[in-house]
Amino acid sequence: MKFDTNFALQTILIALKGLPITLEIVFIVFGLSFFLGFLVAVGRENKSSIRAKLLTAYVSFIRGTPFLVQTYLLYIAIPTAVQQALFEKNIHFNVNVIKGYWYAYIILVLYFTALMSEMFRAGLSAINKGQLDAAYSVGLTKSQSYRRIIFPQVVEHCLPVLCTYVTGIVKMSSLAFVFGVPEITALSKNNASRNLGYVEAYFVIAVFYILMNIGIEWIFKQIERRNKARLTLTGGKKKNAKNSKFA
Repeated sequence: MKFDTNFALQTILIALKGLPITLEIVFIVFGLSFFLGFLVAVGRENKSSIRAKLLTAYVSFIRGTPFLVQTYLLYIAIPTAVQQALFEKNIHFNVNVIKGYWYAYIILVLYFTALMSEMFRAGLSAINKGQLDAAYSVGLTKSQSYRRIIFPQVVEHCLPVLCTYVTGIVKMSSLAFVFGVPEITALSKNNASRNLGYVEAYFVIAVFYILMNIGIEWIFKQIERRNKARLTLTGGKKKNAKNSKFA
């Protein structure tokens, strides 16, 4: 089978139209999952509380069930059950008017929030809790202590794993085509079905996602490099200060 270069170039132009939608999905899902994941991790610290048990059950469900099952439940099963309940109560509202964007965002955010909460939980366990007591002693509230002291350290510990999750969001954003979202995969697949150019279309799709993930990995490497340089500089200053003290 001959690879049609002209059709591949045509698919690239079509896929570029879906690139802003894909990037929008990635940024929104990452931003919400990052923020909510940290809150879930903090909420699970007091293991005896009801809140922690409910959050643990949520994380266990997300981690223990296939993503396809979660998609079926949230996109088909639950809306169908809600529609039936509304019909029985004589409430005239069609759940199908809810756009696919919302389902894509909700399902992906729920999924990655659970995964990132485990990442943050591991990061929190690596932090000396005596820092919280010191923060409280100088008058900081709990939220201020976590925001100014704990959170930056946790993020620094979690950078390598965080990079993996961001690249995962990029790849799984392609599943938004299931909900009718016109992102890269959806537009390329539609064009391929009309012209029977699936080989070229999937090749173009693969190249797009590879390039995006290479860019993300480069960004995180730069961040890690700067952190290492900052820590080295800080360590050098402390060592010089110590030496000058005993000079």
